[in-house]
Amino acid sequence: MNNVRVTIEVLTNGYEVEIPDVEAMNKAEAARKKNPSGPSVYSGDFMKSYAAKTVKEVLALVTPALKNLPQSTYDEAFADAAKEAE
Repeated sequence: MNNVRVTIEVLTNGYEVEIPDVEAMNKAEAARKKNPSGPSVYSGDFMKSYAAKTVKEVLALVTPALKNLPQSTYDEAFADAAKEAE
């Protein structure tokens, strides 16, 4: 899973929130590893769109999704560097 994106678009009457379905993406990647000649896994195929009227609703959608995003070694390196800078 290379690129994963959470999108929040401000609309006239609320927000459109797009979050990745990480579980479905992981299943597709596992299937792709079993059958390398199968279709490529494109992260855009695993996005779910939601409508929200308030910022509170947006946060309720985004917060659990962020917890499911893959962690990278860059995240840990940034956290270590931020601690040293304090």
